[in-house]
Amino acid sequence: MGDLHRLPLRDLPPAPTGISVPETWAALRVAMRLCHGTLGEVVDLLEAGAAPADVFARIDTFNSQITTCGRAVTFLREVGEPPDAA
Repeated sequence: MGDLHRLPLRDLPPAPTGISVPETWAALRVAMRLCHGTLGEVVDLLEAGAAPADVFARIDTFNSQITTCGRAVTFLREVGEPPDAA
């Protein structure tokens, strides 16, 4: 697991349309906070020895949230505007 930082970026989903750069940066911040919270919940479930179904359900939620982040990142990379544009 020590080599995870060397993994190539996965294919990011298509960028959203009809959203401004400031709105996208704001949405990315919110989405990352949600991901952070959900990831903490997954860790808590694992440490508590929760049933696999419960753990996998939270991981499914996390995967949906991180996909949203990926869409925002795709858009922001394309427009190339920094966070202070927000």
